Amino acid sequence: MQLRLFRHFIPVSVVLLVSSDALLITGAFYQMLSQAGRNTAVLVYEASHFPVLLAAVLSMAAVTTMISVGLYGEQSFVDFRLMLSKIAVAFVLVLMVMLVSGSYWPEGLHALPNVDGLPLRATLAWLACISLTRSAFLVTLGRGLLKRRIVVLGNGAQAARIAKLVESGGNQHFLPLTYVRAPDGCVAGAAGAIDWTTDEPDALADLSCKLGASEIVVAVDDRRGLPVRQLLHCKLAGIRVTQFLDFWERETRTVDLDALQPSWFFYSDGFRCGIVDEVIKRVFDIVVSLSLLAFSAPLLLVTACLIKLDSPGPILYRQQRVGYRGRTFTILKFRSMQTNAERQSGPQWAAKGDPRITRVGTVIRKLRIDELAQIINVLRGDMSFVGPRPERPYFVADLAAAIPYYSERHWVRPGITGWAQINYPYGASINDARHKLSFDLYYVKNQSIFLDFLILLQTARVIFWNYGAR
Repeated sequence: MQLRLFRHFIPVSVVLLVSSDALLITGAFYQMLSQAGRNTAVLVYEASHFPVLLAAVLSMAAVTTMISVGLYGEQSFVDFRLMLSKIAVAFVLVLMVMLVSGSYWPEGLHALPNVDGLPLRATLAWLACISLTRSAFLVTLGRGLLKRRIVVLGNGAQAARIAKLVESGGNQHFLPLTYVRAPDGCVAGAAGAIDWTTDEPDALADLSCKLGASEIVVAVDDRRGLPVRQLLHCKLAGIRVTQFLDFWERETRTVDLDALQPSWFFYSDGFRCGIVDEVIKRVFDIVVSLSLLAFSAPLLLVTACLIKLDSPGPILYRQQRVGYRGRTFTILKFRSMQTNAERQSGPQWAAKGDPRITRVGTVIRKLRIDELAQIINVLRGDMSFVGPRPERPYFVADLAAAIPYYSERHWVRPGITGWAQINYPYGASINDARHKLSFDLYYVKNQSIFLDFLILLQTARVIFWNYGAR
């Protein structure tokens, strides 16, 4: 099951897990702080709100750290070794948060007895809490208690895509109970579909109720002959009726390009961005960019020196990119390739093990440090911190000709990081660009500060696990 929060779809299971973690960790931290402050003459502990406030803030910091390393991602629950590696990284980061937390409440923490061992004890308590919640979550997920039970109306290509999603293990949030064969003009489709020829107006609603389904997904390739009256009775009976595109967007957080129709752009909910949204996003970009610039200044200086020492040429690389509403601008990056790398080959995507990349370039590209120079582009207004990746005019012309609706991604400012960048590896072909567009259109449709903040946090996960860098 999915919830829509601030235009973005989030699984109910994740919401419950985050809430459980936050409450349990807050309770554990409060108990430790209260115990540490008992029988002391610390003035601040006379006001009972201090341990509660500190426990809540530390719990929020711990949960934020877990989001940034990807501990709430679906892949973490499929791959046990990956989950353990993320917990190990999160353990170190949470311990660091606990060690520096005393700077913010020195009058409280420094006066407590045994304060030196408090950060480690708090981190171990955090580990015990998340182990408990994840054990319970895995049992619940394995029994399918949080999955939405659906009936799929259709047996064509769209229904087959739903079946394939289930078979591949890419679905954790819905359970297709049956596929109802509809006259959608396709022969090949989901296996095991049942024929449906009755004209009884309540037949489909009765079937859904009998199976315990709460939703019917209309996944027909041709809507001629659709049992409209039966679907209306399903709706009136309290059974949710969802078209395939909306269902696919909700379950995969992408847009299905094969089923996309022009009418979807103006009939579906989304694609809203008013003046207030623009102002809030611009303020968000400036605050994040200035904060990151101040935090990473030493790293930027060291990177500039290493580039200059490693190979001849400028420190910054300038290149034309296509930005907001198709306008071109000059993007700035730390130079990671040899000077004039495309003099003979012409424009081309970077390949794995690309010989044009310098020694320093190999490192800064893997760690995404070369992208940090684009903070200047964000401050100038050419880019946003979060948005689709800006491409070169040479590639955009080819991609727009080969991929329908490719130009629609330019209705928002391009970004240093983005929904496609954190969910799909580096693309070096038209097919990769097509897959990334399905993520980009989801972002264009559902953009919000909430989604930007989530993407910003999850960018750390991409850097930690070197996801798709070249």
